Amino acid sequence: MYSESTARSGHTDDAPLLAKELSWKHRMKNKWYRMDRVSRVVFSLVFLALGAALVSRIAIEVLSPFDNWPRTTIPPRLDDDNNSARTDGERRKAVRAAMQHAWQGYRNHAFGKDELQPVSNSSNNKWGGWGVTLIDALDTLHIMELHEEFKEGVRHVARVNFSKAKTGYTTPFFEMVIRSLGGLLSAYEMSLDARLLKKAKEVGDVLMPAFNTSTGIPYPRVDVNTGKAVASQHVCIAEAGTVQLEYWKLSELTGDPVYHETAQRVVDLLDKADKPFKGLYPIWLNIKTGKLDSGSITFGGMGDS
Repeated sequence: MYSESTARSGHTDDAPLLAKELSWKHRMKNKWYRMDRVSRVVFSLVFLALGAALVSRIAIEVLSPFDNWPRTTIPPRLDDDNNSARTDGERRKAVRAAMQHAWQGYRNHAFGKDELQPVSNSSNNKWGGWGVTLIDALDTLHIMELHEEFKEGVRHVARVNFSKAKTGYTTPFFEMVIRSLGGLLSAYEMSLDARLLKKAKEVGDVLMPAFNTSTGIPYPRVDVNTGKAVASQHVCIAEAGTVQLEYWKLSELTGDPVYHETAQRVVDLLDKADKPFKGLYPIWLNIKTGKLDSGSITFGGMGDS
């Protein structure tokens, strides 16, 4: 006879059996009978809860009972910082008005110059005189639908001679790629004004002499007045390794692959370079040898971009 007591012990009346010799059904039954009453109740409740959850999930997927429930619209949140109740639309208007204010100040006191000096209402050409603030602001003007201001800016850019800079000034390659070339490319893609692509190509071309090195790693500065780069032994990886996006886009828009191919060589070289730690690059790159010279690694300036 097979009884609860024999099942609990794992024996029969005839002969003892090892647990491993029992079928899985017998083993499960043995485990069940070895549990006390409380454990059985808890196990049963958990099993029923899981079963109910599974059945509910299947019902939701098959029957979709909530599809016809009424939609709920969440009202705009109050601005707890200044106790105002501005809607998103009012916020957009306020940001747009701030841009108009900034543009008007630049237009009145520094139009066409590199920077506005707001305290003295004067200007400077510390970036060589290309009007970097204006170029960098074009895409923002277009996004904010300040179309008259945008058109005024484009008219000015169309007259800029990017092969010339302030006398004695050497143009920082990286800064002008991200600000001037990048600004012109983004403004062109938003407006499709052909004048902007023409000027972007001019900027890309006058900065290309930076790549005239034995390794293809760019020099950090270019004298656009002479069309030659300023020789240097080192360049930081943030300057050499983050100009590829703009030059790739210039190749895409002009159909000339030379811009992308030239800039991409730097990344290819960095991929193969010996690094003190896998995936981490020291900040200084030797232009002549193509090797990483410094042991300093940082996520801050000179290594961040």
